[in-house]
Amino acid sequence: MSTTATGPGPRWLGGAAQLAVAGVLALVVLPVGWTSVVEGEVARPWRWALLAALVALHLAVATARRWPVASFAVGALAELVLVTAPDLGGPTATAAGSEYAPVLLPSSLCFFVLLYAVSAHAARPWPTAALVGGLVGCLLTVVRLWGFAGTALESWTWWLMLSTATVGGTVAAWALGRFRATRAAWIAQLAEQGAADERRRIAREMHDVVAHSLAVVVSQAEAGRLVVAQSPDRAPGILATIAGTGREALTEMRGLLGVLRDDEAPTDPQPGLADLPALVERMRTAGLTVEYDAPDLATEVPAVPPGVGLTAYRVVQEALTNVARHARPDAVVRVVVDRPADALQVVVTDHGGAPAVAAAPGRGLTGMRERVEAVGGTLETGPVASGWRVSARMPV
Repeated sequence: MSTTATGPGPRWLGGAAQLAVAGVLALVVLPVGWTSVVEGEVARPWRWALLAALVALHLAVATARRWPVASFAVGALAELVLVTAPDLGGPTATAAGSEYAPVLLPSSLCFFVLLYAVSAHAARPWPTAALVGGLVGCLLTVVRLWGFAGTALESWTWWLMLSTATVGGTVAAWALGRFRATRAAWIAQLAEQGAADERRRIAREMHDVVAHSLAVVVSQAEAGRLVVAQSPDRAPGILATIAGTGREALTEMRGLLGVLRDDEAPTDPQPGLADLPALVERMRTAGLTVEYDAPDLATEVPAVPPGVGLTAYRVVQEALTNVARHARPDAVVRVVVDRPADALQVVVTDHGGAPAVAAAPGRGLTGMRERVEAVGGTLETGPVASGWRVSARMPV
């Protein structure tokens, strides 16, 4: 479905600029045309028709931004009157050395403004139709001025100049309008793409926070139901884990909602590599057996960009959450963090016989891949001999 192209900035500003253009044209060229028609020694009906055509042209320029198609139609009819009207005489014709067709009046320049407006602001197919109409008008103008003798130029020079001016002006006005419409559509597409990217980013963050936290809470709640009856002394630890996980999820959710509301209040920093040990420990507390193989992130790992650190954290978080949700209770997960010279690699492998992932990946895997690709990395996921493997490599 085609829509009217709109440019950046307030709509009223474009309308005011259009009125300014119409006012300047009316002040500069309308008095000349008006005087030429009044003194042109033509029949009274043609005089009134020509004066009405001149006024209609300038009024159409004033309304071209708001109603481009209707304004162009009015301007085209006015130009048709100027083309078909008889030659003008009077003082202006005497000064020019010959009677001349009214289409040579300077107000005819308004047609190019109208053509630009319809090609810039009207929906398809009107820009193309306006171009065709403009080229037909060029042909009529050339035919109408065939016998004009008010120039000292050779006939072929005059026809070449006239054809070039009319066709070139028509095509240039139309092309400028299409360029503006294309630019406006491109800017709108960029804005829409940016908004869509931001929505996907927020959706990934919310999925990671909610899915991970709920997986831990559900795991602890199920364990508590089975264990507390036999070992009441473990109840405080299980409840503390549930409460701590819930508080952490609420904190991260407040940060995300603060971004959505554009709050100026500071939010907690996003997690990174330094938070991986705490994440692993929290999953161990939830009952998952996790082997963690990583250098000392505080002293042995060179600093990585915050975006890469956050991505690595979310990849590990999502992978561990998937294991907690899908693998058998006796699953053993191995998390390996490696830091080559030019990259950061994170590998999470479970050895718990997790079921194969469906052919269509869920939101977790999709979000994981989008995160990694957003920082220029690659993600590989797939089954291994005894479970599932997630490997992310990100340049730093």
